[in-house]
Amino acid sequence: MTHGMIFWDVDTQFDFMEPAGSLFVKGAPAIVENLRALFRYARDHRIPIISSADTHVEDDPEFRAFPRHCVKGSPGQQRLPVTLAEDHVVVENKKEGPELEKKIQGRPQVIVEKQAIDVFTNPNIDEVLKHYPKDVALFGVATEHCVRATALGLRRRGFRVRLVTDAIAAVDEQQGRNSIREMEEAGCELVTTREVTSR
Repeated sequence: MTHGMIFWDVDTQFDFMEPAGSLFVKGAPAIVENLRALFRYARDHRIPIISSADTHVEDDPEFRAFPRHCVKGSPGQQRLPVTLAEDHVVVENKKEGPELEKKIQGRPQVIVEKQAIDVFTNPNIDEVLKHYPKDVALFGVATEHCVRATALGLRRRGFRVRLVTDAIAAVDEQQGRNSIREMEEAGCELVTTREVTSR
C-alpha cells in the first residue's frame, strides 16, 4: 500500500462513546465531530484506517475489573456510524492464515478485534502492520487505557505516532493528562485534528 500514513481509530464503540453505554467515557461526545472530520479526510484522501474493537465473550475475565461491555455481537460492541467505513473488514482475535494479506488489501478500514486493553494481544496485528506505512495519526478512547497501550506498542515497533489530542477522551482527566505526558515522553507527537486534516 503506497500511502504516506495511516489513521488509527481506537475503540470508538457504543459502550464507550454513548451516554447509554455501559462504560461511557464522559468526554467522548465532545470528540465526535473531530472523528467525523478525520474519517471524512481519510475517505477523501484514500488514507487507510486501522480500527481496534473491544470484543468480549459473555463471561470475559475482564468483567471482574470492569463492568460488562462490548460483548461480541451486542449493540454495545458496534462502532459509531461516523467511524465505520462502508467497505471494511474485520480481523478476528484468533490467528488468521496466509489469506490475511489478501483480505485486508485495498480496504479503507481494517477493524482489529481484541479481548484486552492492548490491541497487540491480537495474534495478527504485526502481520497486518507489515502492509502499512510506519506513520500513524492516533485517536479514540480511552486516553489512559487503550489509546495509551496502542501508542506505546506502536512506538516500541518504531512507528511515528501523532496523537490527535482533540480526538481522544479519558475516563479520568488527571490520568488522561498523565498518560499524554507518558506518550509524549515515549516519542509521540501531539497534534490537532485541524493540523492532520490540513496536510
